[in-house]
Amino acid sequence: MKKKFQIYISLVMLILAISSCTERINIDLDESYVRLAVEGYITPEEGEQHVKLTKTSDYFYNNPPQGVTQAQVKVTTGDSAVLFVEDLENPGYYRAPIDFRGIPQQTYSLEIQLKDAINNSVYYQSTEIMPHQPAVIDSIELEYNARWERWLVHLYAWEPPSVNYYLFNGYVNGEIITDSVSRKSVTDDKLYNGNYTGGITVMVLYKDEISPGDTFTLSLSNITKSYYDFILNVQEEIQPKNPLFSGPPANVISNIDNDAVGYFAAFSSSYASVLVTVPEDWK
Repeated sequence: MKKKFQIYISLVMLILAISSCTERINIDLDESYVRLAVEGYITPEEGEQHVKLTKTSDYFYNNPPQGVTQAQVKVTTGDSAVLFVEDLENPGYYRAPIDFRGIPQQTYSLEIQLKDAINNSVYYQSTEIMPHQPAVIDSIELEYNARWERWLVHLYAWEPPSVNYYLFNGYVNGEIITDSVSRKSVTDDKLYNGNYTGGITVMVLYKDEISPGDTFTLSLSNITKSYYDFILNVQEEIQPKNPLFSGPPANVISNIDNDAVGYFAAFSSSYASVLVTVPEDWK
């Protein structure tokens, strides 16, 4: 059962890895009118809290999106509120104070007030709960598959008995290589809930993305089911479809009100790194 599951995950991740970071993504967003696009993250890590505001006309394309400037962006939790400050060198990019960090199992509310209305709205809001800390990674292993010319990333960790949803990202020498939504790997824990993962394949990478001597790092993030559904929804929409058998394009789900698109996410992560060695069948 475990071997079949590993093969299945490997094939799924291989399919996702076929898309590149510079892909043109075509999603029906009812673009007869422009909508606000929100990309926001709250984590326990220093300097990682930010909110990006753009417009839907360019949101899912590889053209530079038009940033929404001069907005008031605020995140509240309990009785405290934090104002995010716009990065003047990156229009539409709002950063939290350096000392602001998220706390697992806290509820965070995002409030956005625009200078100029988009789709007749100037005020947008979202709420997200940061799940508990993810499982601690024992170790990771890289396996090179010469036939596919791909690297398989294997995970070893004890998975807690609660219901969890995970997001995986890959980094090479400290730089993220899964920054495109099509490259991100998500999974639930139905097949290993409360058990040791035992080296399951959680990511597949191109041969030329990693070289011997590099340091590869895997991040495991415990995310909400709604964020898990959002990522799957986007990945499903950007995959090529057979017009004879596919349904009509659907708008991507969002947790932002007033008909905005995108997602405001809160999650914590654990990390593990490995030094890349020369595989026996490396050419």
